[in-house]
Amino acid sequence: MNEITSFWNQYEGSVLLFLVAVLYLLVFYIAARIVKSLSHRLLLKTDLDNRFTRTVGLHDDFPVEKVISTTAFWIIMIFGFISFFEKLDLQSVTQPLNVLLTEIFTYLPKFAAALGLLLLAWVLAALVKKAIEKGATLGKLDERLNKLEHEEEDKVAVSQSLATAGYWLVFLLFLPMVLSALQMESLVAPLQSMFDKLFSYLPNILSALLIFAIGYFVAKLVRQIVSSLLAASGIDRLSEKSGIQQKCSALVGTLIYTFILLLVIVQSLEALKIAAISTPAQNMIDMIFAAVPGILAAVLVLAISYYVGKLIASLVTDLLTAAGFNQLIEKLGFKMGLERTPSQYAGNLVLLGIILFAILGATELLSFEPLSQIVTVMISFAVQVLLGALILAIGIFIARKVRLLIIEAGMPSAAGNLASLSIMFLTIAMALRQVGLAQDIINIAFGLMLGAVAVGAAIAIGLGSKEIAGREVQSLLDRVKK
Repeated sequence: MNEITSFWNQYEGSVLLFLVAVLYLLVFYIAARIVKSLSHRLLLKTDLDNRFTRTVGLHDDFPVEKVISTTAFWIIMIFGFISFFEKLDLQSVTQPLNVLLTEIFTYLPKFAAALGLLLLAWVLAALVKKAIEKGATLGKLDERLNKLEHEEEDKVAVSQSLATAGYWLVFLLFLPMVLSALQMESLVAPLQSMFDKLFSYLPNILSALLIFAIGYFVAKLVRQIVSSLLAASGIDRLSEKSGIQQKCSALVGTLIYTFILLLVIVQSLEALKIAAISTPAQNMIDMIFAAVPGILAAVLVLAISYYVGKLIASLVTDLLTAAGFNQLIEKLGFKMGLERTPSQYAGNLVLLGIILFAILGATELLSFEPLSQIVTVMISFAVQVLLGALILAIGIFIARKVRLLIIEAGMPSAAGNLASLSIMFLTIAMALRQVGLAQDIINIAFGLMLGAVAVGAAIAIGLGSKEIAGREVQSLLDRVKK
């Protein structure tokens, strides 16, 4: 008993001090639990926190109530631990915690100021967005723009886009102030410099956007007016008769729309006053304007040539048909067996020739020398091919006639076939030479064929006279022996 009393007297102060420290910690724990529960319930009853988290880009299922209430709980518990360790006189533990709390409370006003600015920005941004949406609704902006478009797939909610842009612009304007409140000067300086440049360019940007918007809608309006007028004039029926599936009215309207839009884009770029962008664009437009007269003239030449060519081709087809060209081809031994008649093919060749010469003239109007040279070579080659085909047709006709004459004269059919093949070989060589293929290749091939015929004839004669030659040699040997 004396030992227990002695132990109690010795450690009575320490035990009581520990119990008091535990009591302090328990009080802070109870207070922390109460604050956590109250803050969690309060946040659940309001939607303000959820709207704010959605604004800053967090998901709807983000547990914002739990995060805030738990943070408050542990802040109070840190004070409780500090009181607990201070009662136990554990300076090695309390000193780092005091330093941590000092830093937190030193930074807390800055964080509170930044949070207040964000809340203010959020309120102002919501008001700006609501005002833009309300103004666009009252002014029926979307309806008027969609009526001007007249195309379902082009309809867009312009008012919603403007409202969203205004909403985030408010946040962007508050961003330097928020960073400055947090004393993040390394981020504030470049961001402020960027804003200064942006605001210095803002009038130019607004001017460019205004010019582009007005020009865009003017281009759309002009396209619709031109397309409607051309459609009413009956130009689409003319294009359908010509076999053109694309409506000419829509095509012309789109070309005018593109032309106006190019001018608008250049003017918008010039409004930005950025020479590195506007100067090349202006040069491009100048080149297009310089080429427009030539392009229009070339298109006109091609269109006129096409219609004139179709007329001439039809006349040639009718004249050849009336002259008996189709029967003449059949009498010559050429049975086409195709859907079209020889007269129609001749008319198509005439049309093709006219179009080729029209393309040559169009390329000269465009001052496009490489393309002119290509078309010239194509025309020259086409003429050579036609002459080669004509030579081949004449050769086939002569070969058939010679074969028939030889057979009718009573000679063997083999002789007729040989003569026909010889004429065909000669005709093919002449046709290929006319087309312009490599002369040496043709000469070598023709020489090889003639050489093969000569060698075959020599072998045939030699084999056929083998017995006669043998008897003569045997007779000569018998005379020598006598």
